Amino acid sequence: MLLEDDVKEFYQAYNGAEGLVLFQEKKPDIVLTDITMPLLDGLSMAKEIKERDREKPIIVMSAFDDRKTLLKAINIGIDYFVLKPIDMNIVYAKLNQIAQNLQNKIDAHNVKKREIEDLYQLAHYDTLTNIPNRFLFDLRVAQSISKAKRDKSVVALFFIDLDNFKNINDTYSHSGGDKVLHDLAKNIQQVIRIEDTFARISGDEFALLVEGIADKTALDDFAKKILKASSTAIKHKEATINITCSIGISSYPKDTTSQKELIHFADVAMYNAKQSGKGRYSYF
Repeated sequence: MLLEDDVKEFYQAYNGAEGLVLFQEKKPDIVLTDITMPLLDGLSMAKEIKERDREKPIIVMSAFDDRKTLLKAINIGIDYFVLKPIDMNIVYAKLNQIAQNLQNKIDAHNVKKREIEDLYQLAHYDTLTNIPNRFLFDLRVAQSISKAKRDKSVVALFFIDLDNFKNINDTYSHSGGDKVLHDLAKNIQQVIRIEDTFARISGDEFALLVEGIADKTALDDFAKKILKASSTAIKHKEATINITCSIGISSYPKDTTSQKELIHFADVAMYNAKQSGKGRYSYF
């Protein structure tokens, strides 16, 4: 077969019925068929292929050029019709045209896929810290509460606020403030579990969702780890910026069974920590 050396993969069937089986098994990009074949003619095979995959490109070769045959081919959805005797230059031209169309579809699909991925990233993640944003965090809280209801388990919510962030911005400019937020998020990520959800809620406010820790001593240890990580000095240009955070903690179902209240109560507890001297944690 002339084409065998010129395409990446080539499969050959000797009748229409065998061609259908081969099509189902190999899923070729292009189908090239004669009209006259035993068991099942080319147009009947093409019709069944188009019923399975309307977009599959099919080239039909035949010595027939009567109006009835051409109309049947058009109604089936045949993409190209090549008359015998076959001019291989015409066949190669048709194959190249189909291949280019297929590549264009693949390129368009990949572009669309990347656009969807980019949109998802923008909609669900914070651009500065690359951690979940408020929208995704709210979704995770709702999912965690539903799971906790089913499993009769617990959920703890940590509301984390950077102390004196305005002073940092005033002293080191917004680039310094951004560096602090970025590195703070990175430092906290290093001490939490992979299953925990850590998000930037807004500005200098972060939140952490922790599942399955019911023991208060374990929660205390967890909070102390976060305080230690959040007090790590940040390097910005020639400066060393010392920071602290205040943390408020609420829990489901101990404090509330409401998602809105769970977040609000952790926020209230965080303000209590600030009023008690900052750089510490407080339970609701």
